[in-house]
Amino acid sequence: MTTASPLPTRELVLGRGSTVWRRLSVEPSLAGRVGAAIGHHDLATFEFTPADRVWVLSYSRDPRENSAMLQRLGAAGVREIVYVSSASTIVAQRTRCYEYPRVKLQAEQEALALPQAKLLTIGLMHDSVDELPAGTNIATRYGELAAFMLQPDWPDSGGRGKRLFHVERRPFGGAIERAACGIYTSLLMAAGSRPCLLRPIDLILRLLGWRWYGYTCLSNRLWTSKTS
Repeated sequence: MTTASPLPTRELVLGRGSTVWRRLSVEPSLAGRVGAAIGHHDLATFEFTPADRVWVLSYSRDPRENSAMLQRLGAAGVREIVYVSSASTIVAQRTRCYEYPRVKLQAEQEALALPQAKLLTIGLMHDSVDELPAGTNIATRYGELAAFMLQPDWPDSGGRGKRLFHVERRPFGGAIERAACGIYTSLLMAAGSRPCLLRPIDLILRLLGWRWYGYTCLSNRLWTSKTS
């Protein structure tokens, strides 16, 4: 008596409208690999199978919606759930004042509570360095993510995780921006668990078109300090 061969994995993307998937969906290498891309509102009616691997790019600012999404996937009996999280969650270990890292950290913890889930952590997504803030960044290229989706491996967190990011530097626009970034970073680190006190400065930096403020700056600094 022979045993049936396991069904080939069907790759699904949850987060059809996400910026990451809109950029990835044009990658030729993924065109014939992803069986379906669905949205958050398709969860209730979509017919999952035991052969599915679901790449979760969907995100809600409401933690309850993220929890419900993960509970639905957990109950669907899929083969594997890949929760795609952000390197910025490191910020939530220091402060809870930034919403995005805090909510993403909660979601990744809830995902890892599911036995079939794995955690993929990415940095600032880009194709060109010109898309990144000036300075030192924790970043991931879209091509890297596409290649990983074609051939995933999980060397971190006891075989359940992967940190798919690296340090990438973009030159500052000039000496003034470089000096301003240095002063801001010093203030941010000195603020400890209360970096949101700098939000009025963040607004000014945003108006100037300088994007290295807030939790992006703090995340980059914490990771580079950790890996240097």
